[in-house]
Amino acid sequence: MDWFLIEDPAAPAARNMAKDECLLRAAARWNRPVLRLYQWDRPTLSLGRNQRAAGAIDAEACRRESVPLVRRMTGGWAVLHGDDLTYSVAAPLPHPRFGTTILSTYQAIAEVFVDLFSGLGFAPRLHRASARERAGLASPICFVTPSACELMIEGRKLIGSAQRRAPEAFLQHGSLPLRDRGRLLASLFSGANERRVASAMTDLESIGVWARCTPEEFRGRLIASFERVMEARFREAPWSGEDQALTDALETNYPALDPASLGYSGAPPRAASGRAEQEGT
Repeated sequence: MDWFLIEDPAAPAARNMAKDECLLRAAARWNRPVLRLYQWDRPTLSLGRNQRAAGAIDAEACRRESVPLVRRMTGGWAVLHGDDLTYSVAAPLPHPRFGTTILSTYQAIAEVFVDLFSGLGFAPRLHRASARERAGLASPICFVTPSACELMIEGRKLIGSAQRRAPEAFLQHGSLPLRDRGRLLASLFSGANERRVASAMTDLESIGVWARCTPEEFRGRLIASFERVMEARFREAPWSGEDQALTDALETNYPALDPASLGYSGAPPRAASGRAEQEGT
């Protein structure tokens, strides 16, 4: 099955989020899935599309640590970027590889990561948290909040993902922390418990990935897992001048947020379709 592949250098928050929105729009037009791998040029806190952040974010800590905030077009909770590898998968709908529901799409992509980490000698497992468990452990921090389909390694969450669906396509993106940033993450939230954060999440360095492969090899292994599990045949995406112009224009959807004035506005950034729905992990 033909896929497109995009590997981008580190970029600012607005650029990264605008390009993902552009890929959501392009997926139906391209009529095939696309995998994008990218990073962020500085520590950045991304908030879920409808996340109620008032009272949760420590504005002074964000200023002190020079951590800007951006609101994603996807659901879910806050993720700290800047020392992570971010992936996004966009595909037209319907598509036989991803099923017909949000959960089936999460599970299909999670199987790629199960293959990846199994190949590195770990024992990953998919944990399906009940509604009661998710409510009991709810937090404004993505990596502390379990989802209905969670990849766990050594009993802790390694990947935080979120998804947006439109009638004609979906996009799911997610973050894999490269090393431990739990102390910084906890410091950005009012009343956050650093021990709880540390017990809930892990990162690639802490589980020993970098003792087994380099970051470049890890990316290669991730792409190879998509090739095995999804039977993907990758080629370069047909990124055009029009796509770049659209991405440039979409950057205005993702302004840097002032943590001191954050609240739920009821008017999150527009995305590819007003009918789209989102779910986050």
